[in-house]
Amino acid sequence: MKLQELKAKVYELAGVNTTKQLKAKYKDIQALDMRLKSSWEKTLTIVQKSQSEFEDWLENPSEEYKELFSEITETLEQYDHKSAQTKQLVQEIVSIADDLEELAKESQNEANQIKQEVKVTKLISKQARLN
Repeated sequence: MKLQELKAKVYELAGVNTTKQLKAKYKDIQALDMRLKSSWEKTLTIVQKSQSEFEDWLENPSEEYKELFSEITETLEQYDHKSAQTKQLVQEIVSIADDLEELAKESQNEANQIKQEVKVTKLISKQARLN
């Protein structure tokens, strides 16, 4: 594998973009000379080992973490449920607001129509008194 490919693979596996970030994340490689291909090969081995250990730990965490993960899962489920309820309520509120807006428009139209009818009635009444 070429040095550039090796570097790219290490960066990708480690989730970093620079050698400085890599050395900060993995203390085991701080003394390595990253100008050398052999250092990058050692780093790849260290990163892969670290990821493998983490994946193994994820598959079988200690009881303390199992409890925490269980609590997190339960909390996320409650959050999802409350979030869905909130979205439903928001939709209902928007629907009610739309209905109220429509009712307000209808009421305004009726009021305008009544005002017009009152004007016409006053005009007719005035004409009747003059005749």
